[in-house]
Amino acid sequence: MGKVLKLVNNHGVPFNVRLVEKGEKYGLDWCLTHDKDDPLVEFYDASQDKDKFTEYGQFVTRYYLKTILDRDPQSNAGLMLDGGSPAWVMSGENMREIYELFG
Repeated sequence: MGKVLKLVNNHGVPFNVRLVEKGEKYGLDWCLTHDKDDPLVEFYDASQDKDKFTEYGQFVTRYYLKTILDRDPQSNAGLMLDGGSPAWVMSGENMREIYELFG
């Protein structure tokens, strides 16, 4: 199911970052089909029990790829994935890795 980047953030949390392209399944129980030209980028906490959540871990959030690529890849700006969990953040280095693989 699409390209998946495995990375670890500055808090030591492993993440699976999945690219969802047009025609691919996503969402709860993979019940949705992405129908836009702009791919989606999904973030999963891979430290969570895959039997309880998904094969990628616990779903955190998703963005359109264009939103990720509109960021300056040379900046050191990270991305807060969920304000309720301080460990769910991508560092500037993580964002550059995502940009390099999916950009």
